[in-house]
Amino acid sequence: MVGIGILFPSLTSFSQTHQAPATIRETTTLVTVPSSSPNNPAAKPPESNPELSLGTYGTAVKQLQKQLKQNGYFTGPIDGIYDQTTELAVYNFQISMGLLADGVVGQETLKSLNNSSLLTAWTPVSTPLNSSSNLPPDIQGILDRGILVVAVLGTDNPPFFSENSQGKLTGLDIDLGQAIATELGVKVKFDRSAKVFNEVVDLVYQHKADIGISKLSISMARAKKVLFSSPYVSMRQGLLVNRLELAKKAQNKRPEEVIQNLDGKLGVIKGTQYALFFAKTRFPQAQVVEFETWDDVVEAVKKGEVLAAYRDELEVKKIVLAQPDSALDIQTVALTDTKDALAMVIPWDYDHFLAFVNTYLDLNNLNYTVEQLINKYPDIFKQES
Repeated sequence: MVGIGILFPSLTSFSQTHQAPATIRETTTLVTVPSSSPNNPAAKPPESNPELSLGTYGTAVKQLQKQLKQNGYFTGPIDGIYDQTTELAVYNFQISMGLLADGVVGQETLKSLNNSSLLTAWTPVSTPLNSSSNLPPDIQGILDRGILVVAVLGTDNPPFFSENSQGKLTGLDIDLGQAIATELGVKVKFDRSAKVFNEVVDLVYQHKADIGISKLSISMARAKKVLFSSPYVSMRQGLLVNRLELAKKAQNKRPEEVIQNLDGKLGVIKGTQYALFFAKTRFPQAQVVEFETWDDVVEAVKKGEVLAAYRDELEVKKIVLAQPDSALDIQTVALTDTKDALAMVIPWDYDHFLAFVNTYLDLNNLNYTVEQLINKYPDIFKQES
């Protein structure tokens, strides 16, 4: 039998730190739940449109490869086939020139390539360097470029990353990216082209970014493609449960028994590790319902469309802190035997850069808890007016 701890703290004591109203009570249940290289696409000839992209081939592609190689971006054979190596070289060129980085060669990219003899080319970090500094290639490549490219999810997620009213990026992940760039002595560029979390991982895996700092949970599936830094945030997993629906399910059972053997609808955000892995592992009997945003998941819980919402305990607590009246209809559940550690992702062949990042985290003693984040960013968690 799995041990279970139940805690019913009132918001009276909780409000001493977080200013929640004493008249509202939050019920938090602590529950222990038992765990139960891509191929290239078929090539296609270029169309009359001069745009070149993955899969095209011919004389125009061969000329493109020559130009990229002359400028130090391309290391593959000049064979006239727009493969993934060519696409990566184009992407790196676009980043260094300040163009839209999509790996597709249009008029603007062609114009910049034709003028590239007047510009300083960027040396891909995966290429061994003949440098008098004797630094490892991954570090030296970033230094030679002068820019650290950090991949961040395009959708705001405070307190980790969000755009303020002045259009400036702020948050813990943004601060960490800037700090690492400062330690390297280079500028920072945040690539927010990723639409879901796993696309951040893909950008790093494909060497389109030097590092991903984007509230990424450590998972074995991701570890197959990239390297993880030491955790910089350690949390538990949590549930936001509809009280009425839980009572209906419970009947003569204890609420924690219902949670342990949850077989109702479980809301998650599409494309997250909670949707792809955690929900199926922790709650194999549950019917997993995916939503586009966390707001959609929370709204479904309030309406009783799903029994519970599944995410990290920080996001679960954020709802009750910002909307204390919601504690009348929903309760939070912390899964005591779980861990949701957030870490940075590094390209699979950047061994020394990984050590550099971990050294930075260790020297600065950076491994936040949920409570530390709430105290560090109080405005994010304050009651909504």
